[in-house]
Amino acid sequence: MRKAFAVLLPLAAFALAAAAPVVAPAAFTIGGEPFAQADILDARAMPDVDGSAAIMLTFSPAAAKRLARVTATGIGKPLPVALDGKVLVAPMIEAPIDGGVIEMAGHFALPEAEALAKRISGKDPLPDSLDQ
Repeated sequence: MRKAFAVLLPLAAFALAAAAPVVAPAAFTIGGEPFAQADILDARAMPDVDGSAAIMLTFSPAAAKRLARVTATGIGKPLPVALDGKVLVAPMIEAPIDGGVIEMAGHFALPEAEALAKRISGKDPLPDSLDQ
């Protein structure tokens, strides 16, 4: 009986793994420049007083440099921010974004902004405090 159980256990684990849906990493671009999920240190929804929400993204130092370059060359032009080919926002570039943080203000509902932030970064937002 032990031998049969030892064989069935790996098969059951294989069946569970095969049944789990595989979600491909998001194709995220800013100004046509691709950014990988690893480029994003944090992504979170930011509720606004009017009931809408924005998405705040914090980039790694290397990705922040690329973002600064993309925005410096596009001043006065729209900056399309797209996820899987769909433009989420396209604000006008007024100055280079050199701080490594962007806020995508839009007409997002909070649950939609939370889902988009997680889809963009591939992870939950960082805790607000290290005390948690």
